[in-house]
Amino acid sequence: MRTAALLSTVFLVGSACVSTPSGGALGEGASFQPKIAGIDSGFPPRVATVQLDRDVYAALLLIAPGHSATLLYPPDSTTNNRLTTGTHQLRFDIPTALAETDSQRLARIREAQRNPARRGATRRTMTPIPPSTPTYLLLVTSPQPLVYQRMIEKTGGVSIPNIDDEALNAVAKAIKSTLESEPREWAGFYQPVELRRYR
Repeated sequence: MRTAALLSTVFLVGSACVSTPSGGALGEGASFQPKIAGIDSGFPPRVATVQLDRDVYAALLLIAPGHSATLLYPPDSTTNNRLTTGTHQLRFDIPTALAETDSQRLARIREAQRNPARRGATRRTMTPIPPSTPTYLLLVTSPQPLVYQRMIEKTGGVSIPNIDDEALNAVAKAIKSTLESEPREWAGFYQPVELRRYR
C-alpha cells in the first residue's frame, strides 16, 4: 500500500513537470537564438527583457493553453519591431479581461447590477484565463518581417491546444506561417509567467 502511494505521488509530480514546462528554446535549427532573460515581478507583468544574438524582427505573445494566444508586442501596426543585436526591454499591456481576478470579476458584476444602463460598457469580448491554467510569454523572432496585422489574423480566434508544449509550438508555427518567403527561418523562446498574485 505504501508503494502504491509512493508511485502515485511520483506520477503526480512527474505529470506536473511534464504539463508545465519551465521555459526554453523553440525553433527549427535556426542559426540564431533569442532568449527571454527576465520578466518584471508585477501582477500582471509589463516588461520582458530579451537578449538577441542578431538583428531580427520580434513578436511577444501571451499563451494560455486551451484558452488563447494574445499578441503583446508589437502593440500596434505603427511600432517598428525590428530589434538590433543585444538586450532590449519590451513593454506590453496584458488585457485586463484576461488577468481578471475573482474579486475584480465580482466588483464588475456588482457594478453592472447597480448601474444597468452601463451594463453594455462592462461587457467583455475576452474571457478571463482560469487561475488553474498555466500561462507563458512566447518570444518569436525572424530575420524576415513579422507583420502585426498578419500575426493578429493568425492568432485571433484560433483553437489553442490544451497541452502546453503543443500550444506553444502551434502558436509559434502560426507566427511562422505569416512569413512571406522561403526559407521561413525563425527561432523562439518561452517562459512561464504569473498573471495574478496567489495568496
